[in-house]
Amino acid sequence: MTVTTRYLNHIKPQLSERDLSIIEDIGRFKLLTGGQVERLYFAHGSDKSRARNRQAVLKRLKDNGVIAHVGERRIGGARRGSASHLYALDIAGQHLAQTHSRQPRRKYSWYEPTIAHFLAVAELYVVLKEAEQSGRLVVLNFDPEPYSWRIYGQRRLEPDAFARVGVSGPDGRGYQRSMFIEVDRANQRGTKIATKFPQYLNYYNHEQLQPSPRAFPRIVFLAPDECRVTYLQGLVDERPDARHLFRVGLLDDPLAVLLGR
Repeated sequence: MTVTTRYLNHIKPQLSERDLSIIEDIGRFKLLTGGQVERLYFAHGSDKSRARNRQAVLKRLKDNGVIAHVGERRIGGARRGSASHLYALDIAGQHLAQTHSRQPRRKYSWYEPTIAHFLAVAELYVVLKEAEQSGRLVVLNFDPEPYSWRIYGQRRLEPDAFARVGVSGPDGRGYQRSMFIEVDRANQRGTKIATKFPQYLNYYNHEQLQPSPRAFPRIVFLAPDECRVTYLQGLVDERPDARHLFRVGLLDDPLAVLLGR
């Protein structure tokens, strides 16, 4: 599909604020499933009406060259229907993201090993937004890679995500919590995952030397099972002086560690 300035000017007035937000989120995370889009933007109504409205909007955006199905398979299998389709920005969406999004992304190129990781990071955002919808917190920032990265000196820290949320304490007073998040899917073994810890400590020490150091974000590692949690917790325990900086928890229950004391 050839996208011209004339075509973009034609479809822009037809896009709602919700459409633009969907474009921005798909661009930021590179990939979203139809189900994730539904949970973010079609949370109200019956199951049938939510699915019908989501399908209509995504079909319109796809027909207009704004988003595209990617890959040969569906996440979750055929039983989940269109909710399991994977979506990335199409050509028109990439152009629109450059003008409407704070954080536009390049066209996604299918690469099988990255899919589950991208979707796991996006799922954290969806879970936080659902918690926001239920009144448990307010999502102030959620930046996936590369917007989560931090440059200091000649080095670069590369968290999978950076999140900042507003929550209420037991006394009813509000406060903010910032977090660097690592999504560990147990496919990094030995020294590779272990190198993450000194990288964070180097950045922490750099920040503490600044004239007015700010409160340092919590560093959260999320793992797929208890065995992996135990392994990561062992890496934390090897650094007793820095243990207070780190938290380890399960991907299936991220709020327990993201919001826990």
